[in-house]
Amino acid sequence: LALLLGLFLGRDVVSYVKTSLIAAQERVKENVPIEFEVERARKMIQDLDPEISRHKREIAREELDLKDLEEDVVEDEAKLAKSWGDIQRLRGDLERGGSTFVYGKLQKAYTQEEVESDLTNRFARYQTKEATLDNVRKIVEARRRGLTAAQEELKEMIAAKRQLEVEVENLVARLKMVEVAKAASSFNIDDSQLARTRELLCDI
Repeated sequence: LALLLGLFLGRDVVSYVKTSLIAAQERVKENVPIEFEVERARKMIQDLDPEISRHKREIAREELDLKDLEEDVVEDEAKLAKSWGDIQRLRGDLERGGSTFVYGKLQKAYTQEEVESDLTNRFARYQTKEATLDNVRKIVEARRRGLTAAQEELKEMIAAKRQLEVEVENLVARLKMVEVAKAASSFNIDDSQLARTRELLCDI
């Protein structure tokens, strides 16, 4: 068959085949009842419900995760503030001078070199924690923006679904009006007997 088509149609065989397929598809679509297409549209709208539910669960999960992250940030900020206060206290003690320094509940004495070493270590840890906290803040902010965008998209999806439902119901109402109009136009009163009676009266 392909060889015969190639012989008779030449280079245009692909174009003819494509056109025939498109025409066949259009004929099939034209023969599908409108009621079937409406029910198909309703089913497609209903199929959006699982997708919407999945997005709602993902958003709820992200909201909980983000809340935990924000609480961690607040807690880390408090710890960082305390660390900075301890650093400032040690720095102030060193600036006031002295050979020994007493700290803690046990009132343990430390030399100036020990305090300086402790201050250096504390400041290095503070810088590391501060950089880490700054990165966590950026992550929280990015995830918050992503969550807000997802919430807006979900709202738009739900609104679009409702709009589609309204449009389907409008189509159903219009279809019913068309059916009523068809029924009214096909309703025919047989008045042939009346016409013959009038004709008889005219003859008389």
